[in-house]
Amino acid sequence: MFSLFFPPQAIVYTLLMGPLGVIGAWYSLISQASTLSIFVVTISLMPHIQRVAYDAILSRECANDVVLMGKLRRYRKLPIRVRAREYLKAIPDFSIFPFSLLKLLVFFGIYFIPFVGPIIVLFFQSSKRGLKAHARYFKLKGFSRSDIRTIHKLNRPAYMGYGVVALWLESFPFINMFFMFTNTLGAALWAVDIEQQEKAVTENVAAATTTATDTNSVNQQGLVIPVHNEPATNIPEATPKTATNTI
Repeated sequence: MFSLFFPPQAIVYTLLMGPLGVIGAWYSLISQASTLSIFVVTISLMPHIQRVAYDAILSRECANDVVLMGKLRRYRKLPIRVRAREYLKAIPDFSIFPFSLLKLLVFFGIYFIPFVGPIIVLFFQSSKRGLKAHARYFKLKGFSRSDIRTIHKLNRPAYMGYGVVALWLESFPFINMFFMFTNTLGAALWAVDIEQQEKAVTENVAAATTTATDTNSVNQQGLVIPVHNEPATNIPEATPKTATNTI
């Protein structure tokens, strides 16, 4: 790979950067090799790493209910028609040919653009990279594809920020595998924070509802309508009529 791709890149970088173009071409080639290795690891090892990391961290942070619900959904028997439909929907995400391979070739070609190539790839991949970091969490929660798209749309800046940092750390050659593992742990801790925030919001809503109900019941019990039994002084007293005999 080095002997095949380095000479043309060295020529292009030398024309643009001068003598430093050789160093730029070398770093660009290393980055491309790093991208290929990350792709292979993502396809082969990252699903298992994500499963182990998420289950361990969520269990440690007192979120066993999430893991339990995910395991129950996994072992639940679904009809063949539903499983076939889910499998067909998941083909673009898990298959290498032709979807992922085509995307890889496009980004690999963009990497050849000096200076701006890696930045363009980083920008386009950052949001999806952040969303894929929560793939295990979404599976444990049982979210559908439409739910995931809605979450991605509502939290695009957060996922893009996470993806930019993660891809930048994973772009360093030789140590990118270490950062892939630490980024997975960070995504799991982020999922724990989301769970804690959801529980806090639920508890606050329940407490507010209970308080409102108690206040309403107290008002209903303490509602006293005063009845004033004052003597009616302005009403003339009724005197019995006596029949007088007139002679």
